[in-house]
Amino acid sequence: MYSTKPLRMWIDGKIFELKNYKKLTIIETLKNVLLKEDITEEHCSIFEITTEENGHFSTTFRLPTMYYINLHQQIGSNIKLLEIETKTTILIPKHGQKGKIKISSPETEGIATARHFIHSVLGTIREKHPAMQFISIPLRNSEISENFENFKNEILNNGAIEGIHESIFQDVKKLHLTVVVFALMDEHEKLEAVKALDDYKDQVLDPMVAEMGPLKIKLAGIDCMNNNLEKVNILYANAQVVDANEKKCLQKIANGISDHFHSRGLVRQYQENVKLHVTLMNTKYRQESSNPSTPKKKGRWYFRKQTFDARQIMEKYKDYYFGICDFDSIHLSLISSKGDDGFYKPLSIITV
Repeated sequence: MYSTKPLRMWIDGKIFELKNYKKLTIIETLKNVLLKEDITEEHCSIFEITTEENGHFSTTFRLPTMYYINLHQQIGSNIKLLEIETKTTILIPKHGQKGKIKISSPETEGIATARHFIHSVLGTIREKHPAMQFISIPLRNSEISENFENFKNEILNNGAIEGIHESIFQDVKKLHLTVVVFALMDEHEKLEAVKALDDYKDQVLDPMVAEMGPLKIKLAGIDCMNNNLEKVNILYANAQVVDANEKKCLQKIANGISDHFHSRGLVRQYQENVKLHVTLMNTKYRQESSNPSTPKKKGRWYFRKQTFDARQIMEKYKDYYFGICDFDSIHLSLISSKGDDGFYKPLSIITV
């Protein structure tokens, strides 16, 4: 479930709350919303608006080059309209160029208004951009690995099931609990995420472990991401902390991580209540058709659209026990990667 909390974003070393105008067209946003903003001196201070030699004002801020490309694609033809409505001059680096956005005007209010608008577009770009990195809790030991392999082999060897293929199963070395995902587009944003993870360890995790003691996570029971069991894309296992103490609730821990990274303006889409899931099967992993008669010329994208029938699986394995492992680390990793140990390649790891 996604929250109604203000969207926050780390932009050139500062954290901003973004106005969310994505449901309106650019012209509607400009004429019906932005021009009614109450721009105050505080906004001017937040945006670091400075005075130029000619007496005009300006603000500059750096973005990853990918944002410049997307800004030109989304509002390129409307930049002139934005300049007219806000009485500003706006310079955005061209495709692939580095540098900073510059907004200048004889009036500070117009600069703040234009920057509000550009920030709102940046938030939309980030939310729509494919996830590139994520925070996870690895769930791996010999017990879980063995039980997962048994689960996988029993399904594969227990008669044909529509849409089932070995390639849609998670790699046993990559079993993990997903907490939050990111779209960190350059080294500056990655370094900020690494710092945020280190701060989480120092400020939240270490004091929590000192109070609660070591934690263990139990992996048992399965569920699907949708209600139609005949057409499933993702099947996952349930996870929980092995303790009746309410303070040792895995949901609270995951929500706390999500809150921490939201406060730092880094998460791609903030979730107030993290969906706890350990992916076991996902059709996006599919490497070839489960039906040999299907023409391969249709391509991999076609096979990934093939769902699978989970009715028998849910009936037989609904309460399947995978095992218990130590909650011993939290990883900031690259999606679609593999490290030396078979898990996702890490940008940073903190130990519990």
